Amino acid sequence: MCPKCGKEMRKGYLFSSKDGAFSFASEVPSALKNAKNTDGFVKLIGLKVGGRTSVKACCCDACRTIMIQY
Repeated sequence: MCPKCGKEMRKGYLFSSKDGAFSFASEVPSALKNAKNTDGFVKLIGLKVGGRTSVKACCCDACRTIMIQY
């Protein structure tokens, strides 16, 4: 169930295009900055060679919320 609106969520995957990684930070670092040095950086999923990087997720179509657990 969605924590925002209470409706049922669909199970699935959040994934990147090609071999990208997922990270979280307080801001999006510039292409010239090492992302690991960004304030609040958390590595969610590392690079995956030869396939798409993915993480299990739930999607609420009603309020357009996505939940992931890393």
